[in-house]
Order: sequence, then structure tokens, then C-alpha cells
Amino acid sequence: MARQNFIGVVVSQGKMIKTVKVRIEKKKFDARINKYVFLKKDYLVHDEAGVSREGDLVRIESTRPLSKRKFFSIAEIMKNKGQQNALYEQNAKTQIMQEENIKTQEFLNRRREQQENSDISLVSDVMVLKQYYQHQNGSSSASSSSVPQELLNKVEEIKTRYNLNDDLSSDSVKKLLTLDLESLKQKTLNKTEKLLDLHATLNELLQDDAKCNKILTTYMNVEDPESLKKNIKKNILRKYLLKSVDNKEVDI
Repeated sequence: MARQNFIGVVVSQGKMIKTVKVRIEKKKFDARINKYVFLKKDYLVHDEAGVSREGDLVRIESTRPLSKRKFFSIAEIMKNKGQQNALYEQNAKTQIMQEENIKTQEFLNRRREQQENSDISLVSDVMVLKQYYQHQNGSSSASSSSVPQELLNKVEEIKTRYNLNDDLSSDSVKKLLTLDLESLKQKTLNKTEKLLDLHATLNELLQDDAKCNKILTTYMNVEDPESLKKNIKKNILRKYLLKSVDNKEVDI
């Protein structure tokens, strides 16, 4: 007696050991509606080698009952579309990872170049000032006529860039070297103070419901501030405070 054979598509794989789900479609004429309809039925199929993938077109045949619901096994993989899709997906993931690594490396290289350029610019400015001092000390007269005009122009640019005094002293090089650190320290302190002030102001607003609702209604276009949850109201107020500080128009 010939065994039953069906051709179907693997719709689920990897959820059960040595078992896949195969969907069989049949075309049948329905006399009640006078048209052909497609009937679908899913079978649990035994896959001993575990080589089939979701999307493969397979031929299954009946076998002895292997479990309560499994009495078919894979006889042939006719088209391995699922394996091709899995390979394409793996290649796509690898390509995306490579592109992300390249972009990350380019970003790090750009940042390193910017840092090196800033350091080189600072060192070159110091070398220009050193050359200027050598001309000043080497010449018998202290007049600027003994210094080349090109060097004088560079010194003027350095004084303008770093806000140095017109009368360059021997401490100008030290000032130039410590200028970036001092400015960075001052910016950090200002930012910390601003954040602390915003945090304190935000807590005060959350305790005063009337003022809080007025700000939400007037400036943030919130129709019903009473219905907002506390965390949402806090986020909206934080945005208002940050925007107000940027515009230097804090109205509390």
C-alpha cells in the first residue's frame, strides 16, 4: 500500500526537538458558492536530521505514529528557501555589524583628529610666542621693527584668539597652556550650579499645585493639568525650565 504524500511549506521550526510544522494547502471546489476555495491544514512532521528551515518547500509522507499528533516525516526538501533566507539574514546582520563598526571607527578617528588638531594648534601657538620672545631678547633694541611682520601678525592672531593682553609677558605661555583647563573647569562649575538650581526650582513647583498648573496651562498648552500623572507633569515642567534657562526668561 502506497504511503500518503503531501507537499507543503514549513511554517514553524525550532520550537520542538526534531519536529517542524508543515502547512498543506488544497484547492477544492465548493458547490454552495460555486467557486474554488483553498483549505489549509497544519501537520506536525518528524525531522530527524533537523535540516529543514522555516520557508522550505518539503514533501512529507506518512509513517508509524511517533507521538500523539505526529505521524508524518520529511521525505524530501524540494526548495530550501528557508535556508537561503536564514543565510541572507545572517549575511545582513554581519554586514550591518561591519557598517556599524566602520562608522564607530570613523567617528573615533574624527574625534582623535580634532583633539590632535587642537593640541597641535596650541603647541604651534606656543612655538610662535617662543620665537617672538627670542626675537625680542636677541635684538638690542626693544622696538618691534626688528621682529618680522609675518611673526607680528601671528602674535596678534594669538592675542585675539586667547584674549591675551596687548603687552605680552613671560607668563603668556603658561597662561596659554592653562587657558583651556580653566575655561573647561569654569564651564563645568556653571553647568553644575545651573542643574542644581533647576532641580531645586522643579521641586518647589511640584509642591505648589496652583503655580504648577498655571505654567502648564499658560506656557505648555496643557488643557487639563489636573489629569496628568506626577511623573508626566514633572517631565513637562523640566522641559519648560530648560527652555526658559536657554532663553534667559525664567518666569516662576
